[in-house]
Amino acid sequence: MEIRDLKIFISVAQNSSISKAAEELHYVQSNVTARIKLLEEQLKAELFYRKSKGVELTASGYLLLDYAQRIVQLSKEAENVIADQEEPRGKLSIGSMETTAAVRLPSLLATYHRAYPHVELNLVTGPSADSIQRLLNFKVDGVFVAGSINRDLFIVEKAFEEELVLVTPLGIEDLRQVKNLTILVFRAGCSYRAQLVRWLQESGKLPYRILEFGSIEGILGCVAAGMGISFLPRSVVETKQPQKNYSWHSISGEFGSMTTWFVRRHNEKISKAMLVFRDLVMNRP
Repeated sequence: MEIRDLKIFISVAQNSSISKAAEELHYVQSNVTARIKLLEEQLKAELFYRKSKGVELTASGYLLLDYAQRIVQLSKEAENVIADQEEPRGKLSIGSMETTAAVRLPSLLATYHRAYPHVELNLVTGPSADSIQRLLNFKVDGVFVAGSINRDLFIVEKAFEEELVLVTPLGIEDLRQVKNLTILVFRAGCSYRAQLVRWLQESGKLPYRILEFGSIEGILGCVAAGMGISFLPRSVVETKQPQKNYSWHSISGEFGSMTTWFVRRHNEKISKAMLVFRDLVMNRP
């Protein structure tokens, strides 16, 4: 087995599709199909069920996936060990919530890039649940997330403390003023969305509609237009409010704050690139 073939296998398994894996890896589809077939011949086992739309892992495929991920990760660690004999270099992929990436990370990433230009830094944004899954699948090296984290699986360190505020259209001081309550949020898996839903439930502010967005600008623009309300970090709201075309309100008690954690996998040799990034996060001014 070649490392390259294992990487192809992992991509096909995670995407449940040969065509999507080919696109992700920048290969032609026929090459991916041929490499998977060769891998099956070498192992004398069928790894995927072929369906009309996509593929699905067989029992043998599930067994191989765990080993393949560990082998690829060990290969990456070996490369990092050799590269880490001098200054930080290689690849470093970081996952983050959209809000953290927009406000907390720009200056930090710029400082890191200036100090360590030989590191290929990659930032992937998405809800906390998606970032944790990417970390489990070895697609990123560390993530900034909020909410409950399984500390048996990960190293969890406090990165930022955020004050959460209720964002409303101008003129709204009490949700009793709002008819047909609508909340404007990121897709499922977002920690701020979950916090807002819990707050509404405990406050008895029901029922409500949910509209999902893919960006902070989309949420705030639609709040300003009067479409609904949202829960966001105060740091984001203040940064994104040059024309003050919406209002924000402090929330008392447990719902008014949330910790952003920096999370890494357990039992993994930390690369020099990750080590200096982690130190930069923990020792920022």
